Amino acid sequence: MDWNAIGAVGEMVGALAVVVSLLYLGRQVREGARATRADTELEAARMWSDFHARVAHSADMSSIWDHGHRDPTSLTEQEQQRFVWLVAEYFFLVEGLFKQYRLGFLSDDSWEQHERTVLGLFDNAIVREWWDSGVSPYSREFISHLNKAVSESLDPKWGYTALGDLGRT
Repeated sequence: MDWNAIGAVGEMVGALAVVVSLLYLGRQVREGARATRADTELEAARMWSDFHARVAHSADMSSIWDHGHRDPTSLTEQEQQRFVWLVAEYFFLVEGLFKQYRLGFLSDDSWEQHERTVLGLFDNAIVREWWDSGVSPYSREFISHLNKAVSESLDPKWGYTALGDLGRT
């Protein structure tokens, strides 16, 4: 065997090693992306759990949240302000999920359930007035997306039901 043949074999082995390395790297990247999506889904669940626990563990906040959805006119001016702050916090959570969704780290199914929830909130007079005032501190992309979704919404929105009313007929 001469040096040319040995060189050719070496190049073939090198090329094969590059292909194997690229396949391995591709697999690692896919697994990393899956892990990131799983972490994002889990973090989204934690965020919602924390928000709901905070409201549920405060009689004052749960009353404002409940009355703000059922009958916003029953709230005092101060309670209406607190209700708007809770809704604004809720929208911040959704905006974070929106950004993760746009980056491909949140599933369509997860995003759609959160989007339907927010779209349902626009049926509330206080929420609608607050949103239409333009004082919301959210990104232009998020504002534009929600405004478009509200105007084009054909999907059923998630309507608020007081937890105390569930199971009653």
